[in-house]
Amino acid sequence: MVSPALKRRAANHLVRRFKVSERRACKLVGQNRSTQRYVAVVPEEEAKLVAAMNTIAARHPRWGYRTATKLLRDQGWTVNEKRIERLWRQEGHRLPPSKVKESGSSEMSGG
Repeated sequence: MVSPALKRRAANHLVRRFKVSERRACKLVGQNRSTQRYVAVVPEEEAKLVAAMNTIAARHPRWGYRTATKLLRDQGWTVNEKRIERLWRQEGHRLPPSKVKESGSSEMSGG
């Protein structure tokens, strides 16, 4: 599945390179024109949240997004852990390595 952003780029390329209309380019790419014209607006609150998150990350570089989420909640932010994880990745902070559990390897002595 191709993201709307990639479809948007493809449609823009078709319009510029082959001089086709936006309507035809969107139809070829399989994207609605309303999606083609969409411009994301970052709310002011989100910019403040990212600034607070970056402050925590700079102060405690070994901490992950889960601890940062708890600190942000303590500071009064109403945030979801998944949102902080997404912003954490966007800002280029490291994520803690995932812990992989071993499955079905219980060793039983057959004595």
